[in-house]
Amino acid sequence: MKKLILLETLILILISGGCTSKSPLSRTTNDIPVPQQKLEDFRLIATEGGIKTWVLEARAAQIYEKIKKTYIQDFKTSLYEEGELASILSGQRGILDIATNNMKATGNVVVTSAKGSCLETEELRYLSPTGKQKGKFVTEEFVKITEPDRITTGYGLEVESDLENAKIKRDVKVKVEALSVP
Repeated sequence: MKKLILLETLILILISGGCTSKSPLSRTTNDIPVPQQKLEDFRLIATEGGIKTWVLEARAAQIYEKIKKTYIQDFKTSLYEEGELASILSGQRGILDIATNNMKATGNVVVTSAKGSCLETEELRYLSPTGKQKGKFVTEEFVKITEPDRITTGYGLEVESDLENAKIKRDVKVKVEALSVP
């Protein structure tokens, strides 16, 4: 009786498609994206009309031209507005959209402005400048902004690439440093 039940179960599995060509084991390597280029310890400089817009330095990158994405590891990106350094973005991992120059950074993300402000978070998106609008950073994660006279924390953020005009969405806390009197 047990042999009959086992045989019936095996037949049902075969009939219901247990051995079809859609099995993960039968996939070809064409299903797995392969980068068109790999770079190690490199520096890329982007310009627009002869004016520097960003400089990217990273330990490694994989460029997928078909999907217009570059995956980067252990990187630092200097961002420029009108040829002047606005800020430096660094993180453990990033995805650069080749078509738009927008970037998503994850893992110990730090942005330092040219004026000395510092933004820290675990995930951040950089939206490249469009027209006369400056580039900006956005996230829904916890953020900490350190300035010479205060520390601001909260969740969710939209801020210009030079860390000016920050809008933190919720649970905002500000710690103001007392000025010392000489």
